Amino acid sequence: MLIDQAQPSALEDTLAQQYRLQRINAQVLTLLAARAQLYAIPDGRPVGTVVAALAADPRVRLAQANIIYRRQGGTGKAPAVVPQYALSKISIAPAHELALGRGVKIAVIDSHIDAAHPDLAGAVVNSFDASGRSTTVNDGHGTAVAGIIGARGTMRGVAPMADILAVRAFAALSERQPIASTSAILLRAIEWSVVNGAQVLNMSFAGPRDPAVQAMIEAAQKRNAVIVAAAGNGGSNAPAAYPAAYPGVIAVTAVDAADKRYVHANRGSYIAISAPGVDILAPADGGRHAFLSGTSFAAAHVSGIMALLLERSRSLQPQGALAALSDNAVDLGPAGRDEDFGFGRADAFAALQAIAERK
Repeated sequence: MLIDQAQPSALEDTLAQQYRLQRINAQVLTLLAARAQLYAIPDGRPVGTVVAALAADPRVRLAQANIIYRRQGGTGKAPAVVPQYALSKISIAPAHELALGRGVKIAVIDSHIDAAHPDLAGAVVNSFDASGRSTTVNDGHGTAVAGIIGARGTMRGVAPMADILAVRAFAALSERQPIASTSAILLRAIEWSVVNGAQVLNMSFAGPRDPAVQAMIEAAQKRNAVIVAAAGNGGSNAPAAYPAAYPGVIAVTAVDAADKRYVHANRGSYIAISAPGVDILAPADGGRHAFLSGTSFAAAHVSGIMALLLERSRSLQPQGALAALSDNAVDLGPAGRDEDFGFGRADAFAALQAIAERK
C-alpha cells in the first residue's frame, strides 16, 4: 500500500486498527513522495476484499497485493560451439574500440551476486540487500547476469568497465520455497538503485502487472534511468510479462547462435529487441562457469550495450538509447518490428556509430 508522504505519520497504525491488519514493514519511497506499508491479514480474509476496502479509502494512494516475481533464466544446456558466440553476434569487438562502459552504473536487481568471482574482480562497486532475508541459498542467477554485463577476467563482459551495483531482491521467501521476490522488495530495490546513481537497471525477472512497481519504474525513468527487462520465458502463448511490457521499458527476447527465437520466449507487441540468450557462457557462484539459456541473459547483453552508449553520450536520454539500438538492429523474421524479435538483434557497434554521428 502507498500513502502520500504528507499524510500523518500515525496513519499506518490507524489503518491497521480500522481494517484489522498487522503491520509487517514500512519504507519511505522518495522517488514517489510516498510511504509504502506492507500489512498481513491475521484473520484470513481474502486479499481482494481487503485491497478493495483500502483502495476506497481516500487517505490511501494505492492498495494492492504484494505480488511475487520469478527470474527468467533457464537451466544449463549443451555448450555452444563457440563459448562466447554472443559477443560476436552483437559486434562487441569493434564496439570495444569505442567504449567499455566506463563510469556507467548498472544496477543488477537479482539474486545474490558473487562479487568474489575472479571474472567480477573490481566490477561490483556497491551492494544492497533489499530482500531482508537471512537465507544463504543462492542459485547463481545474479552472478551470471552481472558477469554477462561486466565480466573482466576469463570471460569478457559486454561492458567490462561498467560499475555494477549488486542489488539483492530475490531470495527464498520462506523455508523450502523457490527463490523469488515481491512488490515490496522491488520497490526498495528500485528506490535504492536510483538514489545511488544507477543509470541502467537490469530486471531479468517477470510477473503480472503491478501498479506500485510500475509507478516506481516511471519515477526512475523521469530521472533518465534506462530500464531493461527480460521479455519472459512463458512460451509463445503466454500473456505479456512485466516489467518488460510497461511503456518505455526495453523488453528483450532471446535468440540462439542461428538467430532462432528461444523456444520458451514470450511473444508480443511489447518486445523491443533481441539478443543472444541461448547456451550463454556465464560466471557461476564459487568461481565456476555455466552454460545458461533464457531471456534473463539476453536482457543482460542489452544492459551492457546501454552502458557503452551512455559512456559515449552522457546526456543520452532513455528514448534516444532505445532508438539507437532499434534503428540499427539486425532485422530478423518479417520485415520491421514483429512479435518474435522486436526490431531485431541488437548490434552494439552500429548503435555506437549512430550516436557518434548525431553529435
